[in-house]
Amino acid sequence: MEDDTTALPSDFCGEVRLFPLSNLVLFPGIVLPLHIFESRYKEMLEDALAGDEMVTMATLIPGFEHDYYSRPPISPIVCIGRVLSHEKTPQGTYNLALAGLERARIQHEVEPVRAYRRAKVCALGSLPSPAGTAGSRQAVKLAEEMLSILPATGPFIEELLKYDVSVAALTDFVSFHLPLATELKLRLLAEPNPGVRAELLLAELSTAKSAPRGRGRRPTDYSDN
Repeated sequence: MEDDTTALPSDFCGEVRLFPLSNLVLFPGIVLPLHIFESRYKEMLEDALAGDEMVTMATLIPGFEHDYYSRPPISPIVCIGRVLSHEKTPQGTYNLALAGLERARIQHEVEPVRAYRRAKVCALGSLPSPAGTAGSRQAVKLAEEMLSILPATGPFIEELLKYDVSVAALTDFVSFHLPLATELKLRLLAEPNPGVRAELLLAELSTAKSAPRGRGRRPTDYSDN
């Protein structure tokens, strides 16, 4: 359930602080632990804590390595997050928990006035989850697929289903935690319709599981998040 510490208008448009990382895609409803040690991102966090407490996770596009310390290309699809908790270590670095709030698209980057990057973004919003039998069927099937690939998530998945979690929340949970290709995760983040997200996930997982050994894609072939 959302409260004043995590809510963000679904039609949000505004400037945000960007935290680009490789092979990481944050989703709404996910709490991400982070360790901040680069000076530009310590500055970013300190500015966030002194203001709206928001940090937006962005994904670096492959080939970024030669330009990492400048402004390498990033995916236009991002996730706006808010700092839930933080601690400063004796070494001057930070540990924090960042909650994903809203999927969003970068409209344009803003000329930086600090060491970190900023951008104008607009939230993509989200359509309602499928209702009734269709939604229940998708939720159960996704839970089964999740358990078949990551059995350790069993207790948590069972808890989610017990409280009749929405397909929207479940697709974002599964999309973040399964070792899917980064490109697919970004496609799932860009999709505001939870029913479509569920079908994309189920189709991908079905294809991966049915691929002959040694050919095609299997869950263990995916890049790690």
